[in-house]
Amino acid sequence: FDSFLSDEECDHLITKGYESGYERSEDVGEEKFDGTFDSVKSEGRTSENAWCSDESGCRDDPIVKRIIENMSMVMGIDAANMEDLQILRYEEGQRYHSHHDYIEIQRDRQNGPRILTFFLYLSDVEAGGGTRFTALDPMITVQPKKGRALLWPSVLNSKPRDQDPRMDHEALPVEKGTKFAANGWIHLFDERGPQKRGCT
Repeated sequence: FDSFLSDEECDHLITKGYESGYERSEDVGEEKFDGTFDSVKSEGRTSENAWCSDESGCRDDPIVKRIIENMSMVMGIDAANMEDLQILRYEEGQRYHSHHDYIEIQRDRQNGPRILTFFLYLSDVEAGGGTRFTALDPMITVQPKKGRALLWPSVLNSKPRDQDPRMDHEALPVEKGTKFAANGWIHLFDERGPQKRGCT
């Protein structure tokens, strides 16, 4: 979707990222004794991110609420099924190697697996920084454009708890400029309730 976000909305999310604090992005690590998982820094994921959460006050911001409501309306899925927005910053040379947004351990949890990714581009990039879908034949690369949004599935339509293997993707290195973006991950069931109870 081109022009899904206005310039004001893009700039506002970037500012909210700075207010929440950008930190080095991490991947899911080893399972702990209580069923939660460690996070680990990865050489294949060198971006920084900030969480637009209730704790930081970001999720209750009026502009953020409007963005989330618009995402919900496009998908026809309640906003309660969405994780907090993850706001991303990629400086020159930073990237994220080919990966999938589906997390196997969530499959049978109360919130169910991630079924969709709603990806928001918050800035233009002078060179590089595209999103390449590496398992498609031919591969498809989408270039960053301020206000653009992508929506793709993580699961099979016929089996919404099972991973769609075609949706591996990577963030190509930024060659010139800074890339700002945001991940919106949508679950099969309510995410907000279980998250507040520590059950995700």
